[in-house]
Amino acid sequence: MRFNDAILGIVLIGFAALAAAGTLEFPQVPGQNYGSALFPRLLCAGFAIGGLLLILSGWRNRATQPLLDTDDWARSPGQLFTLALAIGGVVFYILVSEWLGFIPTAFLVVFVLMLRLRGRWISSAVIAAAVTLAIHQIFYGLLLVPLPWGVLESVVY
Repeated sequence: MRFNDAILGIVLIGFAALAAAGTLEFPQVPGQNYGSALFPRLLCAGFAIGGLLLILSGWRNRATQPLLDTDDWARSPGQLFTLALAIGGVVFYILVSEWLGFIPTAFLVVFVLMLRLRGRWISSAVIAAAVTLAIHQIFYGLLLVPLPWGVLESVVY
């Protein structure tokens, strides 16, 4: 799937605007003419300029480059279902991870995706368990990211 450069430019400018809006509440540094928001705003300006250049490029090539050019996979109902499962897995994680916990939620998401892609129950479960535990160890153990325990909290504490 390929988007016209103008579409990507609009998305990039939108991202730059949102990120710049997020810097409005950054604190000022006393005694300086610039604060902690300077560097992020410079990056946002760079993104916006890049987005503008992409829009100009897309406008110049509009006769030869459609707004959206889909590959064969994007026309396949099975592949679209797999894409919907991946997006649904992210939404499922957002909605239930606090209550269910990272480990069971991540296991379910990875297991369903592996089952869809591989079709083998046992190896999909083993891979999902290994991936979930590895990600948990990296984020919780090494990077000290507080992942939710959910229903496992009574077992851990």
